[in-house]
Amino acid sequence: MPLEMIRIDDRLIHGQVVVGWCPVLKPDRLILCDDEVAQSEWEAEIYKDAASDYQTSIYTVAEAAAALRSEQFKNEKLFLIVGSPEVIVRLTDLGLKINKVIVGGMHHQPGKRKILDFVYIDDRDLEYFRVLTERQVSLEAKDVPTCKSFDLAKKLGLN
Repeated sequence: MPLEMIRIDDRLIHGQVVVGWCPVLKPDRLILCDDEVAQSEWEAEIYKDAASDYQTSIYTVAEAAAALRSEQFKNEKLFLIVGSPEVIVRLTDLGLKINKVIVGGMHHQPGKRKILDFVYIDDRDLEYFRVLTERQVSLEAKDVPTCKSFDLAKKLGLN
């Protein structure tokens, strides 16, 4: 499973991903892992159109875990995009080995507190990050490739 990068971004596929990260990573394929988008043909097409220069696959969490554990993409460099830390926990629950996650965009919503300009979390998010840290997943906060990165687990007091 040649995962070049795993990114948490609540906007999923958008300009920052396509224009900022993809030219740096040069992935062969984007994999969007989101249960709701995968169930909506209309939404799936919108996200595929947003990344029209790249092969894009859209899966539910269970489908993504199965595909990534298989040999299906063994010769491709992959960029996995999810909307929340919960999805990463679910993927690891399904047997996917994840070493590092880039937290790139968890934006302000009611009930969430600011950690960084581009990372806002609530208690549920904190618990998911705690689980990931316990599972030895490195958490790096970085919104675009040219910006400074932060050790999110350290910033959250998890290590």
